[in-house]
This record gives sequence, C-alpha cells and structure tokens, in this order.
Amino acid sequence: MQKVPYNWALIKNLFSTEASVELTASFPHEEFHLSEGEGYGYSWGKMLASSEDIPLMLKSSDRRWRQRMAQGRLTSDLGHLSNLWRQLIEGLWTDSYRTAMAKMSGLELKDCLMDIGFRRYKLGQLHHPHTDEPNKVLTHLLFFNQQWSSDWGGCLRILKDSQPESTFQDILPLSDSSVAIVRSDNSWHTVTPLTCPVSECRLALRVAFFHNDRLTPDFGETQLAA
Repeated sequence: MQKVPYNWALIKNLFSTEASVELTASFPHEEFHLSEGEGYGYSWGKMLASSEDIPLMLKSSDRRWRQRMAQGRLTSDLGHLSNLWRQLIEGLWTDSYRTAMAKMSGLELKDCLMDIGFRRYKLGQLHHPHTDEPNKVLTHLLFFNQQWSSDWGGCLRILKDSQPESTFQDILPLSDSSVAIVRSDNSWHTVTPLTCPVSECRLALRVAFFHNDRLTPDFGETQLAA
C-alpha cells in the first residue's frame, strides 16, 4: 500500500493476457441502469453478493441493499455471466481473496460485507471527487479496457484533496491495472470526464467491503445516512 496521499495501491497484471482479453470480450452489457446525480453519471449493472453475505445485507440498517434486492438488482446468481466471469466472481468470493486484501491493506475484513458491481462509462460521463460512503472500508477497482488513450479522459484520478485538479496520480482504465483504496475522510478520488469516441466504453468492476453494522456497536443509522 502507498501511504501518500492516503492508503491506496496500484496492482498490475492480475490476469493473463488471454484471460484479460476474454473477460473484456464477454463483459456483460445487459440490464444496465443510468445512475445520475450532481457531478456524476455512469451506468451500473447487476450487483453480486455471495449467498452468505446477502442475508446479512438484508439485516443491515443500510436499506439500499434491501431496495436493490427487491428490484432484482442484487443477486448471488451468476447464470447471466460467461464461464470465465463466473470463475472470477467465485474467486472474489473466496476466503483467500479476502485474506490477501486484508494482508495488503492492513485492515480486518473477515466480518465485512462485500458486494461486486459492474460499471460502464460513456462519452461525457464522469464521477465527481468523493471519498466513498462512511460505511465502506475498502474498494478494489478492476479495469477491462484492452486499449485506452490518455486523450479520452476516464482516468481514475487519485487526488490530494477535494479539488478535481489536485492530481496525485492518473490511472488509465486498462485491463492490466487495478486499484485498491482504503476509505478515509481524505481518500479523495474521481473519474475524469470521458472524451472518448462514441463507440468506446470505460469498463470496470467494483469490489467493495462494508462494515457489518450489526457487529459494529458504534456504527448506526446516523452514520449510514451521512
């Protein structure tokens, strides 16, 4: 983990070239929904969680998981994915992945809840500077573009502070890269506005670990609503 400007890591070459190409080619594009707000806009696909985590999510005071489950947007069913994508998601659900992320970050992740979501950005879309919601512990962002020009925007920008121009490091969303970010009050990051050709999409997978508030006595509804 890097310590400046906060705890984060750039991880290279998680996949073989052959697997990376196949994952990009079979990246799911169905059932995406546009997420819009002040300063951001992108499309997100189904959110995935293990059959062990979903019952805990439904008991959480964070109502968003219950809403997504009711809308059919949160599932443990991987039937809509290619074989290689199913293997990847099942790998992310293993104790070995969780243990590796805990060892790298220095965080206790054993009792955290984890959800996985697909992200797709198109021309003109972006994500404004943010530090992530208070109940998040760690995020792992994996990218799946085989080619991406620095002129196309869409970089994950590690920021020194809340200003979008306070660049510490820009990471192109190329498939040989992934980034882990430890959530803190100063873990500012952004996705720069996309200026890519209309035919191109920025493809990413977001793996997020959250506090299990039923096991965290001081983490209640007030903080979740912040």
